[in-house]
Amino acid sequence: MAVKNEFLFILLALPSIIGLMVFFLIPFGASLYLAMIDNPVGRNLVGIQHFVNTINNGAFRLALQNTVIFIALCVPINMIFPLWIASMLNRAGRYKDLFGLLFLLPLVVPSASVVHFWQSLFGINGVINGMFFSHAPINWFNTDWARVIILVIFIWKNAGFNIVLYQAGLNMIPKEYYEFSAMEGAGRWRQFRTVTLIYLAPTFFMVFMMSIVQSFRSFREIYLLAGSHPHQSIYMMQHYMNNLFDVLNYQRLAAASYIMTFGIAILVLFLFFVQRKVNNG
Repeated sequence: MAVKNEFLFILLALPSIIGLMVFFLIPFGASLYLAMIDNPVGRNLVGIQHFVNTINNGAFRLALQNTVIFIALCVPINMIFPLWIASMLNRAGRYKDLFGLLFLLPLVVPSASVVHFWQSLFGINGVINGMFFSHAPINWFNTDWARVIILVIFIWKNAGFNIVLYQAGLNMIPKEYYEFSAMEGAGRWRQFRTVTLIYLAPTFFMVFMMSIVQSFRSFREIYLLAGSHPHQSIYMMQHYMNNLFDVLNYQRLAAASYIMTFGIAILVLFLFFVQRKVNNG
């Protein structure tokens, strides 16, 4: 009977296993093979030469630097700002669901509409230039302000999801904890440190992970706003790899993908290690 059940479980999982192999494992191995040969025609093994060339490439270093800076800026803001909004919404009474819905609206707006809206603000013929710089219009997406604009767009589009996560976490904290701490003379800031932060630790970890994932998904808006060769301050890893794909340099593209995957894997493992340490006290 046990053997029969195991066979049934394997049979039911077979479509997922096949899908995992066809769409993930096999392409993963094929891309490693591409990263180890000189070109698809000659197919001569060159070892780690493509990895070395990629790391020494100036465009790759610029893209990596900008990606790290963008993540370092957007992730903390995308964790702190939604927490502040969620805390305010929890005190908004019966209207908190309505306000929460308003913050969720950017999530369902199509990227083309998002791009059109921000271009109407910061484009050459946009509202900002029309109101303040009509005599000498500024191409905002080709200046050092481009990074700030992209950061604002990212927070505007992704904060709503984190607000929902924080609200769920805040609603799971028993009100008695706040009442007891207030009886002990704890002010609002101390209650936040000793109650909210402690019991929101799992939510913080989830929001942190989701913010990192969302930061890698910002390429679509940046690409539509500034093109494949944007200002050097917003030239990201996705731009670098997309441009390699355009010129059919699959070997360098595969090497860059593996380097980025390796970096993300190290970061995720480190975060899980930190979470385990925190949970175990």
